[in-house]
Amino acid sequence: MTLLLPAGGADAAPTDEQRGEVRDLKVEVRKASNYLKQGKVAESTQTVKLIIERLQRLEGVDPELQESVDQLFGSLAPAHAFLELEGVTLPRMRNAAVAEPTMMTPAPGAPAPTPSALPTMFPAANLSFTKHIAPILVARCGNCHVNQARGGFSSSSYDVLIKGPAEGVVIFPGQDGGRLVEVIESGDMPRGGQKVAPNELAALKVWIKEGAKFDGADPKANLSTLAPGAAPTPMTRLEVSSASGNEKVSFGRDIAPVLVARCVSCHDQRNPPGNFSLASFQRLLRGGDSGAPVTPGKPNESLMIQLFKAPAPDRMPRNGPPLTDQQIKNFETWIAEGAKFDGDAPDSSMQRVAAYSFAKNATHDELAKAREATSLAKKQLGLPGVAMTTSDRKDVYVMGTLGQEANDEFADQAEKAADDVRRMLKAPADTPLVKGRVTLFLVKAKYDYNEFSKMVERRDVPPTWQGHYWYDVTDAYGVVQLPVNDAYDLDAMFAQVIASNYVASLNTPDWFSDGVGRVVASRVAGKDPRVVAWTNELPSAVGAMKKADDFVYMRLAPDKNGAVSFAFLKTLMGRSAQFDALMMALRKEMPFDQAFAGAYGKPPAEIAKAWIASGGR
Repeated sequence: MTLLLPAGGADAAPTDEQRGEVRDLKVEVRKASNYLKQGKVAESTQTVKLIIERLQRLEGVDPELQESVDQLFGSLAPAHAFLELEGVTLPRMRNAAVAEPTMMTPAPGAPAPTPSALPTMFPAANLSFTKHIAPILVARCGNCHVNQARGGFSSSSYDVLIKGPAEGVVIFPGQDGGRLVEVIESGDMPRGGQKVAPNELAALKVWIKEGAKFDGADPKANLSTLAPGAAPTPMTRLEVSSASGNEKVSFGRDIAPVLVARCVSCHDQRNPPGNFSLASFQRLLRGGDSGAPVTPGKPNESLMIQLFKAPAPDRMPRNGPPLTDQQIKNFETWIAEGAKFDGDAPDSSMQRVAAYSFAKNATHDELAKAREATSLAKKQLGLPGVAMTTSDRKDVYVMGTLGQEANDEFADQAEKAADDVRRMLKAPADTPLVKGRVTLFLVKAKYDYNEFSKMVERRDVPPTWQGHYWYDVTDAYGVVQLPVNDAYDLDAMFAQVIASNYVASLNTPDWFSDGVGRVVASRVAGKDPRVVAWTNELPSAVGAMKKADDFVYMRLAPDKNGAVSFAFLKTLMGRSAQFDALMMALRKEMPFDQAFAGAYGKPPAEIAKAWIASGGR
């Protein structure tokens, strides 16, 4: 069969295909926005990433097309900004407008104040508010309490500072105490990694003792106009630092589970107290109104530790008993070791980070036991009210709707399919095929199959599908609509789902694990109607491709992507020595791209382009 990719190149003038791409991208931008309105952050994230990638390929083609690209970037900006606020890491929006901070200016006709930088030395008496105190407040408190009113407290002007918040005044002229001085002396303020120097605190106390007088032109003027030379000290911005593997305390294993169990219920991503969200590791590092929660290497200076150890009612977690001494010690050690991250992705949910770490560190039996519980939870979410029985085997855990006797027979059939997969892919016989086993959800009705996908996976599967796999380290399963009147070969389906899970467990991309599973199914039953349909779908699928590597980057609809992946993997697996070398390298935990290039000589995308150019040979 000859495969012909549609004509067109990135260097040509705008083609019909490129104009069609712009139209498609307008739809995708709306889709990204709609996902957010539905609370589907993960789906919106993936859509936005693909949109930016596709827009970047259209840049610079010609002025007409560039105008549309610019408009699309502008339309995408709100969704991009929202996702970044949610802690998601996204490609930079090259033309997104960034608002620069503005400084208040004096009213027209008012005399301009003399710029006051933050002094390094202060007189022993006769302190000036405009020359000495305002610069301290702007530099040390400006981010939170001059530019904003975090915690309900503002020091935006002299009048506002003296009046104090609704809870009461914080400065008592003629005295050297007061709430403002107390929170600075205790170290509770300022937060975010900032400090008030001892001589600055002494100057503040002297000024209050001398009557807290104002010596400027307008007590209602914003402090930034009185001390424009004293810019607010930037709050500490923490960057993700990856763990080396030699740490005594693991974030994923020891810290994330505690945060999930005791903290995330309040500090989630929707209006958390103090604007401090623990929805992900990135959100944790961002901190909240009080600044950075940890100071890497310095647990005693970390706000998180201070709050864990604080007496009631300031102690955190606020609801329930305090953390145990061992839990707090783990947090202290984690911070002392640099507050490193060892999860799969810093923008993953905190629940996933904890689950990912458990899956990586658990034994096969421990993970299998945990998967029984997660499988039941998925069943209750996707198929509530549907009676199901379970059957336990070495490589599979089967949940079905046709009664215990039938379920046991299906489990035996699936276990045999697992043995066939092990033999075909030359997997080691002395280790589990997939750590924690593969759960198989077997349903009779098409409605149940579709409903499971909608409720559990939050997606609509193609109408031609009757089964699929799902693997992401924390879980491994397949969903199968059982055949009616031998509509397809069930042995081939079981082998496909199990093989794809096995290959995915070796840290491979979806197109590869899906393609291998389909080839395995074709070797079990080459005349199976599903296999024939994949072959028949190939010309249409290739015709939908704009680039030869579209299927490698999962740019096609799932059914079309699967058809091309199947054909491509048939070619790759036909070169058995190279494929065996690739699988051997993957079993040794070599990164996929490196293992692929080592076996086939070039990266996947280049081999895919050559394969398309050769007509699929």
